[in-house]
Amino acid sequence: MGQELIRAEGAWSRAQSAPLFAHWMEMMIVSALEGSMGSVWTLEDAPGGALVECADFLFLSSRSTRSAESLLRAWKQERAGRYAILVARDPALSALAPAVFGGDASPTRRYAFHKGGEDFDRSRLACFADAAPPEVRVCPFDRETYRMAMAAPWSRSFCEQFRSEEDFLARGLGMAAVCNGELVGGASSYICWSGGIELQVETRRDMRRQGIALACCARLILRCLDRGLYPSWDAANPESAALAARLGYRIAGPYDAWELYPA
Repeated sequence: MGQELIRAEGAWSRAQSAPLFAHWMEMMIVSALEGSMGSVWTLEDAPGGALVECADFLFLSSRSTRSAESLLRAWKQERAGRYAILVARDPALSALAPAVFGGDASPTRRYAFHKGGEDFDRSRLACFADAAPPEVRVCPFDRETYRMAMAAPWSRSFCEQFRSEEDFLARGLGMAAVCNGELVGGASSYICWSGGIELQVETRRDMRRQGIALACCARLILRCLDRGLYPSWDAANPESAALAARLGYRIAGPYDAWELYPA
């Protein structure tokens, strides 16, 4: 019988795992460690490792491959069954993914960005804010656009990581693109923490390449800057990375991850 996961409850308990991620500038880890969103998982007899689960992401850090493998096997036993993205900065730990998950693990490449120090050009962003076609209305996410987003598979990621509609309206932040009464794109807080948001951007397939993503992202970044919040960006593909660079983010480079699919 495998070991059981232990969820770190309370600030003191979560802080015990913080040194494992001390040099990992990832805002979803920050969110979980401070208790805003996500969970920190450990094993009772393997304190040298921890697994941060936030939204669709799993961040693995451990002082030994043995404890890391035990963590992954425990997570698979207790938590698997949905899509997730596993990230481990140590190549030896990353290599555990196919051993633990077999054919359910597929390698992927993502693109990281430096966190902080961006020189966002407000005037440039203000120009981008008007990039959408005139028939597309770009407005802050509200109760109506939240419900539109949650009603369609392509747009659920704008809001679905929050516990409820009320939770999103209280803590979430986003800009929605609406055309003819339908949600066609937007940029939103995938997750949040005390100092900012992780930015999520999407455009309905038939409305792409019309400046909608650029406009929504520019307006959301400006809104974050006005509120003293940091709009973090992590790219799933080169197109997203190029959009981020255009908006003022500084690319740190590609990194390898694993997509975990339900068995």
